[in-house]
Amino acid sequence: MVRCGHQNANYRAVSGCWRSDAGHGRVFRALGLMTQPKTRTLWLIRHAKAVNPAFAQRDFDRELAPRGQADVDNLVAYCMAHDMAAASWLWVSPAARTQQTAAPLAQLWRSQVIDEASLYLADSYTLLNCLQGTPKSEACVGIIGHNPGISDLLHLLQQSETGAASFEELPTLGAACLTFAGSWQDLAPNICTLTSYLIPKRIREKR
Repeated sequence: MVRCGHQNANYRAVSGCWRSDAGHGRVFRALGLMTQPKTRTLWLIRHAKAVNPAFAQRDFDRELAPRGQADVDNLVAYCMAHDMAAASWLWVSPAARTQQTAAPLAQLWRSQVIDEASLYLADSYTLLNCLQGTPKSEACVGIIGHNPGISDLLHLLQQSETGAASFEELPTLGAACLTFAGSWQDLAPNICTLTSYLIPKRIREKR
């Protein structure tokens, strides 16, 4: 388990994804093999549509509905067809619906997936704090979470509320891609530019 904001910990990966040892990064930097990207790319993704909670079922355990799983498959196909930026590092809430949303994307992008307990129903500043703990070597990172936190974070990070992102909340499997200059520790309100905004309805219409 990763404690957000502490990038020198060892990271535990979930199914099908590799783990890293922070000590390796120190060795690579000493050898001059790691560079610091000037521009970072960030995916903010809400989980896909989940089933309604059954009697006495915990919200945490809700899995994807058939439509939600189909939407994830469509998003993966769209990202492949349009050569979308691949997140090599994915912060993911441990809830069933976020884990199931993450798995196909992580397979496509060959992401290292970090299962972080504090991201379950987290607010925007908890999400931001987690992202600020991303290793400096990562150029493209994603975070998969829940509303309202993930939508609030998108509004918080954008330089201006214009275009496709002028909305109240991200829909299920809404995915916003942003860029900013600097390190992950520099990530702060009002510094990101929205470059892509994907929602399942628009992707289905284009198929």
